[in-house]
Amino acid sequence: MFNLPRLATMAVVAASLSGCGSLSVFEGFLSPTGELAAQKTGMAMGKAYVFRGMGGRFASMEMDHLSEKIRESGVVESETYNHMNWYGPAEEAIARYKKNPQPIMAMGHSAGGDAAISFAWKLKQAGVPVSLIVAFDPTRKAANVPNNVDRFINMYQSMNFFGGGYVRASADFRGHFATVDLRSYWEVLHVNMVKIRGLQDQIIAKVVQIATMPPVLEGPTVPIRYVMPRGEKIELWDSGIAIQTEPGDTARTVAQRYSVPVWVVAQLNNVGANTSLQPGKRLVVPRYLETAPMIAGPLISYAPQRH
Repeated sequence: MFNLPRLATMAVVAASLSGCGSLSVFEGFLSPTGELAAQKTGMAMGKAYVFRGMGGRFASMEMDHLSEKIRESGVVESETYNHMNWYGPAEEAIARYKKNPQPIMAMGHSAGGDAAISFAWKLKQAGVPVSLIVAFDPTRKAANVPNNVDRFINMYQSMNFFGGGYVRASADFRGHFATVDLRSYWEVLHVNMVKIRGLQDQIIAKVVQIATMPPVLEGPTVPIRYVMPRGEKIELWDSGIAIQTEPGDTARTVAQRYSVPVWVVAQLNNVGANTSLQPGKRLVVPRYLETAPMIAGPLISYAPQRH
């Protein structure tokens, strides 16, 4: 079992080494023993609102496990709700933010994914931002993502009957947007998607990173949608960035330059892996907003995790 407070600390350190070059920005976050000060003092730096799908705890028990792991990080508070009960938590989040502005995050499975988006729309009406939404196979009735959301990740299977929600962003959305279709992974079902081995640890790493050191990136973001090829490790990029090709470039050389798989550059841009590209051609390359977790390792297995 992973020691989540230690994992959270390592995620913070990894982010700082990649972006700031100094740990001084974390003064007050880390205790002398290297643990997160938040855990020592009971101070939380934000809250995650986690929504179960239809069937409640019985059908979405993994959302309760995810919420518990977030709390154990010692950085972010977390509470779990049934998918129909999003309005009250939204009112609480609004009041909480206006009293003390801190990151607000929402996650949901199935109809709970729909609820997380409805939650964000309620916060938009109150002028309150949402730092992160993660949807696990929302339904086809899910609303568009509003423009007060900074970061949206949708993992779904387009062939699923109960989920399969191909969520779209609102026309004025300017945040980071990524949609991951897992239709090639036949052993990952609607009911067990949240149990993909290593997935929850990567989500928690994103939550901790947002709460401790929000990323600052220059330049416009590009929404990305991709289908994970079977046999590849599952990647959860946050968004894309537009680049221009150089003389002699192919999707393969671009992938090597940006340290991403060849298949995703080829897929996002609808080009062959070794096709010669005209210099100055616009390509989209996926990116993380934080250092890739050095703690849980890559998602090399898509088998559901057992408890």
